[in-house]
Amino acid sequence: MTKKKQYPGGVKLTLKKARAVAIQEFGTAKGLAKEEPAPFGYFTMEIGNLYVRIHPDTYGETGCIVVSAEMAHGTGQSLKFLDPETLQDNFDVLEKRRREDDREALNDWVNSNGPEFCHKQIDRAWERG
Repeated sequence: MTKKKQYPGGVKLTLKKARAVAIQEFGTAKGLAKEEPAPFGYFTMEIGNLYVRIHPDTYGETGCIVVSAEMAHGTGQSLKFLDPETLQDNFDVLEKRRREDDREALNDWVNSNGPEFCHKQIDRAWERG
């Protein structure tokens, strides 16, 4: 019995498939290269001031391909989760990730400011309606 090879995030993301994703999402794959040092299936490219990463979802283990884009010298990030077979958006995974990020930010806010302060802020906002 042969053991099936395990890939990071459960996705075998080849350069060929990463190129297809880059062309689909950005209209070009110019400059797409393997990210060093990174596990199998991690690719990067720059388009002007935009830094792009295409890789398996090793953080959430969703079995999706993650496409992230951010300004080279800025803040913020745009994320997309694609089905590895169809390369179509997986909005369910994106919504789940958004909820997890929101919950984490709320926990950080409460842990940083204390529950009493946060409760007062919520009551004040609720009263303003």
